[in-house]
Amino acid sequence: MINIELNKTVEMLEKFNYKYKLRNSTITVTLDFSQNVVIDLSNPSKIIIRDHLENWNFLTGCIKMSLKNAILYNFILLLFFGFLCQYLQFTGNSLTNLFLTFMGWILLFSTYYLIKLEGFKLQLKTIIK
Repeated sequence: MINIELNKTVEMLEKFNYKYKLRNSTITVTLDFSQNVVIDLSNPSKIIIRDHLENWNFLTGCIKMSLKNAILYNFILLLFFGFLCQYLQFTGNSLTNLFLTFMGWILLFSTYYLIKLEGFKLQLKTIIK
């Protein structure tokens, strides 16, 4: 059962020209902009799909973490930076343009990484059924 799913997954990855590494029954797929997906086929009753952003990505910089944690991390940073901008506005300085740029950057790349991940998962689920 594991070999059939593994073979189907590898065929799909090769068909769509994904870069991947196969180690035992675990496949690590490299997506664009330092995003990786790990497919664990070691348990025949449950396929585990995990993601992580590698070092030097557009959301977390040099910190390696999952997309969910990266979105939470950036939300907390956005709140902190928003309060800092409000404080500086009271003192006469304004960082509103920088804050809006930072917010746009986070929204753009969070959406990109999320769409890329969910699209890959959907492709994978249709093959493995």
